[in-house]
Amino acid sequence: MASPDFQLFSSLRYDPLLTSISENTKAWPIEAKDGSPFYMLPNHRDRILQAAQHFGWTKVVDALSGQEGFTHLLNKLTKEIDTQSKTPMKVRILLSHEGLITVESNSVPAVTEFNLFPNRLPPPKGKPEMKVSPLTGGALTVGEGESVYGDPPMDQAWEIRPDTIKTSPSLHTSFKTTSRDMYTFARERVGITDMAEKKEVLIISEKDGEIMEGSLTTVFFWRGGRWVTPRYHSGGQIGTTRRWALEKGLAFEEIVKVGDLVDGEECWFSNGVRGFQWGKVKLEE
Repeated sequence: MASPDFQLFSSLRYDPLLTSISENTKAWPIEAKDGSPFYMLPNHRDRILQAAQHFGWTKVVDALSGQEGFTHLLNKLTKEIDTQSKTPMKVRILLSHEGLITVESNSVPAVTEFNLFPNRLPPPKGKPEMKVSPLTGGALTVGEGESVYGDPPMDQAWEIRPDTIKTSPSLHTSFKTTSRDMYTFARERVGITDMAEKKEVLIISEKDGEIMEGSLTTVFFWRGGRWVTPRYHSGGQIGTTRRWALEKGLAFEEIVKVGDLVDGEECWFSNGVRGFQWGKVKLEE
């Protein structure tokens, strides 16, 4: 039988800042005495493992399962990445059908602790959270334009555009593989030509116009007084930061349709390299 023409992968952040953040290693299956510069590593291992199980890639499953598998992945990263480097990096972990791990890296911009592990996602201006929060000393709301300790920065909003063509959900939208033409073409259609641009495109499902995800990110929209992210069954991936946000109660799963987007509405998006970033939907030129 011929080997598949794609690899499984996950991209994570290497950042010395992470070694001082205890939240980063809380979910580790092994002891982490000195912290770790690898962002949400267990979630990345789990997403690759889940994909390998689905595709029936037994050698990958064997290589990554359990504490031994996690240690194997960590040792590979530590060998390939200079953990004395002060430069934040995007680290791309690729797994072949035969279980071979390849690691690629390149430098990325600095972010804050609260981009990586926010205490909350601030609500849109004029739409305060309607719940008692320990972050506000028990007050029902935070005033418009006010922030609390632990909020991610809201400096320059990313431009978030819906794709102009709908995409058919597939195994390659549900799991992270190197078969990514649908994302590349979506970015081209809305005019994103540089990965460094503060722009993202929303992938829209052929199924009733449900938003699946961003081309590189999980997206969060303000609906019914809370942040929601498209449910997994809409066709997108179970992202690493998405999983963390859901587990922490920062957001909830819900169907979000492209027809319900409003030009200029605030949103958040996240991934395993940039953490959580602020954006605004753009529907009009």
